[in-house]
Formats: sequence, structure tokens, C-alpha cells
Amino acid sequence: MYKLITFDMYTALLDIFTSAVPLVKDVMPQWSDEECEKYFTRWRSEQWLYMLLSGCTKNGFVSYEDITKRAQDYTEFKLNMHPTPEQKEELFHHVWKNFKVWPETKEVIDELKNRGYLVAMLSNGDYNMLAPLQDANNIKFDYILSADMARCHKPGPDIYYLPITELGIGKQEFLHVCGSANDLMGAVSAGINVAWHNRKQDRTYDPNIKPIFETKDLYGLLDYLPPVR
Repeated sequence: MYKLITFDMYTALLDIFTSAVPLVKDVMPQWSDEECEKYFTRWRSEQWLYMLLSGCTKNGFVSYEDITKRAQDYTEFKLNMHPTPEQKEELFHHVWKNFKVWPETKEVIDELKNRGYLVAMLSNGDYNMLAPLQDANNIKFDYILSADMARCHKPGPDIYYLPITELGIGKQEFLHVCGSANDLMGAVSAGINVAWHNRKQDRTYDPNIKPIFETKDLYGLLDYLPPVR
């Protein structure tokens, strides 16, 4: 029986691409919806690539905030889109701290807590990027387990071990809910129990890497997680 359910934030719980365009538009009303979408899509792509590249070097841990801001710089260079310095800073804070969750998220989280589970974010974000997402979505987590605590980003194993190292919870006492094939690969390779919120019906590169169970939405978690006895 699990004590703790951990969630990836940026894919398992947040509908970031849908919510990003209006958030970018709030700061840059002169941009078209297409320009806002192009800007954020490239930003997110460069952020992920730079995070992986930085993890492959031996230059030390780079915070998610720094990764995100450097990816923003590179995005603007490649797309020739140049907000003012003030707009650029506002884009970072307004977008990354105000993403909206999938529609059923709060209901499912509340029900899991009612069933006796502890719930936690377990995310590549820094703590100060993740904490504001609670207020933005009116959801309270018991714990926030962030990459800056592990000094490691996914898919490195140390971040997946945070419930063990920080909370003293055994490896078999928590379930991680991932939202992407990349997160699934990292979590399974780390040897922890994983459920896949596979909303986009994706697949892994390696078909031998599989979750304990897979759901098409977050409601599916409730079918597999009975009340804690």
C-alpha cells in the first residue's frame, strides 16, 4: 500500500501548452496568437534540450530558473523576437508561475487526500518556481520535491529518490505519476513504482520500459488507488 503519491508537474498535472499562449499574450498583447504559440513552443523545446545537455556535462548543477532564462535568450535569438528587458522578465514570472492544470486535477488530488494519501510535486522545477503553482490552481500539496533539492534533473535518478532521502519513505511506499515518455523512462530506470498519465497516447522509445499502469486522464488513478487502510 502506498503512503505517498508524487506527481510530475509540467506534463502530468499542467496543461502548459494550452495555458501558455494566453499567458504570453498577457505580457505581449501586440503579438498574434500564432506568434505567442511559436515563442513558447520553441522556449519549452530549448529549455528541455539545454537541461539535458547541462546534465551531460561536468560543469555542475544549473538551476531550472537559469536553464529557463538561458533557453528564453536562445529562443529570442533564433526567432528574432525581442521583448524589452522588462517584458522578458515579466514573461518568465507570469508564464512559469501561472500555468493551469488539467480540468480534473484538483478533484482528483482532493479525492486522493480524502482517501488518506500524502501528495507531492516531484518536478524538474526549482522550489521557487513550483510553489506559486499551488495558489495559481488552488491546490495544496503536502510536499514540494524539487530539482534544486536533489541537485539533479530528470531523468537522473537522484531526483526520483527525494521521497526516500528527504522524507524517509521507502521505495515501495510511494508511486510516481509521470506525464511523459521521458519521465517514465527516467523513473522506471531508477527502479521506482510509476503510473503514466498518458493523455496524448504516446509511447516510449524502448517498449520494454513500462509503467505499473497507464491512464488516459487523471480520473484513472482513482480506479487503481483505493482508500488507505
